[in-house]
Amino acid sequence: MSLLVALVLAACGSNAPGEAAATPSHADGATGESVSSSALEGITLSGGTGDTPPAVSLPRTPFTLPGPASRVVSEGSGKAIEADDTVLADYLLINGRDGQQRASMWGASKVRLSMSRIPQFAPLTGTKLGSTVLLAIPAAQAVGSTGDATLDISAEDTLVYVLRPTSASAPLSEATGKTVAPRAGLPTVTMGAKVTDPATFTVPKATPPASTITQPLIIGSGPTVTPGQTVRVRYTGVTWRNPAEPFDYSGKSPKGYAEFQVGTGNLIKAWDDGIVGQAVGSRLLLVVAPKDGYGDSGSGSAIQPGDTLIFVIDILDAS
Repeated sequence: MSLLVALVLAACGSNAPGEAAATPSHADGATGESVSSSALEGITLSGGTGDTPPAVSLPRTPFTLPGPASRVVSEGSGKAIEADDTVLADYLLINGRDGQQRASMWGASKVRLSMSRIPQFAPLTGTKLGSTVLLAIPAAQAVGSTGDATLDISAEDTLVYVLRPTSASAPLSEATGKTVAPRAGLPTVTMGAKVTDPATFTVPKATPPASTITQPLIIGSGPTVTPGQTVRVRYTGVTWRNPAEPFDYSGKSPKGYAEFQVGTGNLIKAWDDGIVGQAVGSRLLLVVAPKDGYGDSGSGSAIQPGDTLIFVIDILDAS
C-alpha cells in the first residue's frame, strides 16, 4: 500500500530544480483544535510482540473526536526524539468507524517519519524511543475532505494510530561516506565553504556529452532512496554554457536545503532517474542532457533551449 496516503502527507507539487521548492502541507490546510489526552484513555492495547502488532480495542464504534489527541501508553527508555529527527517506528492504523485495521508496518518492516515534515505527528517530539504512543486524528485532517476509498476511509472518520518509535537520527548537513574518483573528462566540483554557499564548477572546454551522466562523488551508507519518497538535498545547478553563474542552489533558502518528492514525475527526468536508488549520504554529479532537463523549451532566462545542465547534489535524508 501507499504509506504516504496513510501518513497524511499532502502530495508535492510539480516543482523542479530552478523553481520554488515543494513543501508538504496539512491535508486541506486543516489542523483543528487539540483534544485532551483523556479522550484516548478508553482505548486499550494487548499483545504486540515481535512482528505482530497489538490488538486495539476502542471504547465504542464509531469512535470519533473533533480534533487530534495523543497519549503515551508506555514510556520507553531511549533518547528523546527531537523536532528535526527522522524516526523509524512500528506503525498501526485503525479506523475509528469500525475499529478495524487499515494499515500496519510492525516489526521487521517499519515506517520512516520526518518530524519536520509531518506536523500531525508532532506529539512524538520529546517522546523517548521505545515508547508506545496513541494518536487520534480526524480523517479530514489526515487524508483530506474526500477521504480515501482505497483504505475505506471517509472524511468523517477518526483515524487511530499506534506508534512505537525505535530509532531516531538527525538529517545530515552534507554528504558523508566513501569518496569516489570521477571518470575523466567530467566537470569538477568545489563545494561551498558553508552549507548556504553554492558549489563552484570547472567545466572542460569540450562539447557536452550527448547522454545524461550520473557520477557518484561520495557513496553514503544510509537507506536507499525509493520512488515516492521526499528527499532533503543540498544542491547547486549551473549550465555547461555558463558554469560561473548558478541558476539555482539550495543555499538560497535560510535552511540551506530543499525538499522534493522524487521518482513520481514531479522533477526533471535526470533528478528522478539519478537520485532514486542512491543511498542517503551520497553526493552526486549530474551532467544532464537537454532531453532529460528542460529540452527545447528552457526555463526562465538562465536556462536556454538546448542547454546541458550540471548539478551537484548531496542527499541528506529521505522519508
